[in-house]
Amino acid sequence: AGRTRVPRLHKSPRPGTSRPSSGMESRRLPSYGRRSGPSMPVYRVLPASAPGRSRAPRSTQLSPRTGPHLGSSRMDFSLAATLNSEFRETRTSEKVEMMELNDRFASYIEKVRLLEQQNKALVLELNQVQDQEPSRTASIYQEELRDLRRRVEHLATAKARLEMERDNLAEDLGSLQQK
Repeated sequence: AGRTRVPRLHKSPRPGTSRPSSGMESRRLPSYGRRSGPSMPVYRVLPASAPGRSRAPRSTQLSPRTGPHLGSSRMDFSLAATLNSEFRETRTSEKVEMMELNDRFASYIEKVRLLEQQNKALVLELNQVQDQEPSRTASIYQEELRDLRRRVEHLATAKARLEMERDNLAEDLGSLQQK
């Protein structure tokens, strides 16, 4: 209905007809319906076989856009089986590696959580020590201050007594010298 068609570059030779080979051949790939993909035909240029040589079977040609045709009676599944087994091996090794990495990550997270708990405990202990330290220091300081004040009072008393004794001795000496 509203479809535009792209003209074909070359027509593939029909069986039984000969055509000079240009070294390249154009093949029309199946187009998709309007809802599932492009509505215009898609062309892929593939190397043509040399004159006089027979072409390799379609299943062994490597062309990423052309896949096996569903109507084809000949399909080579050995390549698919090899690719599938390689894919499975790769997938299995990736799964094993992901599980190992996941285990390492889980142990890392567990270690981080443990260290965070230890850090919280140390912070609490530090806060308790800091809260107790000023009162302990203050009590030690107050006790030392009281002790020093007692010593000062004791020394002041001793000094006063010695000064009194000195004065008394000086008086006695003065009275003895007058006699």
